[in-house]
Amino acid sequence: MTTARPLARHDTTSGHHLTVSVATCLLLAASVLTLGGCRLLKSSGSETLEKIGLRLQPLGSGRDVISLEFITVQRPGNDPLLGESLWNRLDTIGRRPARMRAALAEQGVRVGQVGATPPPPLEELLGLTAPVHDDKDTRRSTRRDLTGWRVFLRDGGETEVVLHAQPLPTQQLALSGATSDTEFHNVRYLLRIRARQIRAGWVRLECLPEVHHGRQKLQPTATEAGWGLRTRQDIVPLYDLRFTVDLTEGEMTVVTATPMAERNSIGHRFFTIADGRTQLLVVRLAGVPLTDPLPTRTAGDTD
Repeated sequence: MTTARPLARHDTTSGHHLTVSVATCLLLAASVLTLGGCRLLKSSGSETLEKIGLRLQPLGSGRDVISLEFITVQRPGNDPLLGESLWNRLDTIGRRPARMRAALAEQGVRVGQVGATPPPPLEELLGLTAPVHDDKDTRRSTRRDLTGWRVFLRDGGETEVVLHAQPLPTQQLALSGATSDTEFHNVRYLLRIRARQIRAGWVRLECLPEVHHGRQKLQPTATEAGWGLRTRQDIVPLYDLRFTVDLTEGEMTVVTATPMAERNSIGHRFFTIADGRTQLLVVRLAGVPLTDPLPTRTAGDTD
């Protein structure tokens, strides 16, 4: 007859001490890492951040954004820099079909594009060269006829370029298909520009002229987050004058009115400011989304 042996009793006291010791070590390690990490990020420069895989980047400089630079130039309509000396050096055809070019020309709108190196007339218009106009004052004066800004867009994002600082009073426009001029009040002219990446390194700008008129009021507006109420005017999109421009990084497009545009034409109304000067819009593709994949790190990698 065998005698049953009693079950062995575990030492719960030693197990408890072991658990407490492990927890204490983990807590101390977390505290050291937290304090060290805070001290590292607070006192670190670009070299330190580079070592831990972080980089200081300006706002909006993500890998998947399209960067556009806009410059408006206001000059007298008879300025030689706006004439054939400029347009003989620009590509006025690009990838735009003949029907699109004919519609723009009929309404007095002129569109051209140029590579990363602008011709001398455009360089002077943009203030890239500084000829001396007054020998008595050799200091370089501030160009009051230039305005510039930069936007960052996701692929398919859009922006608005308002072409006049203040809303305009009653305007008579010769719209395509209308038998007589159309009258608008409290008018703003703008270009709605959507940027789409068509292939690696190339972006297509889809440009739609719009007439905003009437009083400001709350209207349902589609946004990236859904529908919302925004203060807007009535909008007349000019689909007949929609045009596209294909650019690679550094290239520019130039938009303005033709010299002999009718006073009630779209080109004259959009690109003639209140004091009678002609406005030139330059859009430069400053950056394209990076397509190279980010390096991956696996468990087998060693430093």
